[in-house]
Amino acid sequence: MARFRSRVVGFPTQALVLAATLAGTAASHAAVTISTAATSNMSCASGVCTPTAANAVLNVTDLENMLASANLTVNTGGATATDIDVAAPITWVGAFGLTLDAYHSIAVASPVADNGTASFTLLTDDGGTGGTLSFGTGGSIAFLGTSNALTINGNAYTLVGNIATLAGDVAANPSGFYALANNYDASQDGTYSNCPVNSTLTGTLEGLGNTISNLTIVAKGKRHFRPSAAFVAYVSGVLENLRLTAIHYQIRGKDTAAGGLALVNEGTLFGDMVQGTIDAHAEYAGGLVEGNNGTIVGSSANVRVTGSGLVGGLAAVNNGSISLSNAGGAVSGFLVGGLVAYNYDAIDQSFSTGSVEDGTAGGFAAYNYGARYPAPTISNSYATGNVKYGGGFVYEVETNVGDELESSYSTGTVGKGGGGFECNWDGPDEVADDYWNTTTSGTKHGTCGVNVPGITGLTTKQLRSGLPSGFDPTIWTQNPTINHGFPYLIANPPQ
Repeated sequence: MARFRSRVVGFPTQALVLAATLAGTAASHAAVTISTAATSNMSCASGVCTPTAANAVLNVTDLENMLASANLTVNTGGATATDIDVAAPITWVGAFGLTLDAYHSIAVASPVADNGTASFTLLTDDGGTGGTLSFGTGGSIAFLGTSNALTINGNAYTLVGNIATLAGDVAANPSGFYALANNYDASQDGTYSNCPVNSTLTGTLEGLGNTISNLTIVAKGKRHFRPSAAFVAYVSGVLENLRLTAIHYQIRGKDTAAGGLALVNEGTLFGDMVQGTIDAHAEYAGGLVEGNNGTIVGSSANVRVTGSGLVGGLAAVNNGSISLSNAGGAVSGFLVGGLVAYNYDAIDQSFSTGSVEDGTAGGFAAYNYGARYPAPTISNSYATGNVKYGGGFVYEVETNVGDELESSYSTGTVGKGGGGFECNWDGPDEVADDYWNTTTSGTKHGTCGVNVPGITGLTTKQLRSGLPSGFDPTIWTQNPTINHGFPYLIANPPQ
């Protein structure tokens, strides 16, 4: 059974940079951009390249030619350019090392391959604050082997090339710094019977945008053994920029749990992604995690999850903060939410698109128990998946001490008797500036059977014609070619 500790964590503002990178869009910020364009506003001498203006370009061929004969440092000139954006593939072979030194953030949108023995050093927040190392859809940093020296923000990372090595390293030193050296196909490992990394990660695992594919776990309950399925058992440190694709987990037995990436997160999950299936028949199952007690930022799960109890597209239970994240897989169980089943804390700027195929359900969350935290607990979010029975956005808000659901909407079809936005409604203080689509939902009622203040029905035409009242234009926007013309989140656009 899941074990949760309440923890209130604020939303990191640096996640906005991550979101722009994940979306594959150019962020409107001052940066040194490494690309195929001609070098401009850059001064390179004695192995150091420094910008001479807020927006500068370093041609990738020029960079590779300099690396062929000497160590090279690319910096942002303090706060002159603030960020470094890798917008073109970088490949080099040899012993000369590369350093990327940013006042704020480093965003990698293209593959970087260190195919020799060279060292690689990455620095964010070198003078600034709130910076991140983030990876776009096609971005990664890969090494030909695992002996290269990798340093990130002053910490020496151990490169690992397979799951077995990672599991052994974390078991021996849970507080260490580890990085995945390259993509890894886990089909060669066969089938696991429990979590491959069956330890608590208290240090950092940096995925570098690399992918572990075809991870298979088949866990069966036996006497005195309660099985679980996840890549990492528990996280109380940092697990970031790791991608899992084509996972296939099967789990049977009483008091069981499953999470695509981790069972319980009590630390930080940042820029992670999971795709595949979890056929759990478990009491708690989530596409990314079983339970979140920490912080989830800029992460996604497109996982078909089947369970027997609490099931969420991203998490079964949220006791921490979730921001700028999304879930897209179909989910089914007893109490089911497109993003989370039970929410006890804060969720902001997130969305769910997967259908909710069974159970007492909400397109975004089944139950919201957020009264012990400052309202709103769910804000600036939306759900588009169809719901067999329940509410297009939530099934029920258990208590109300303020506007707990704010500036959110749903568009999915709801089953007979369902509510366009919510099912069970307890009072006017629990919602504000919330909407449902009367054209696509199949119902004229915002809740199960009635219309209530704070939840407004709009047609498809109305939702596409402009942002609804109460939607902040610095958070929301619209485009006829994105999200079917419906409002979407600027910092967390659909892929």
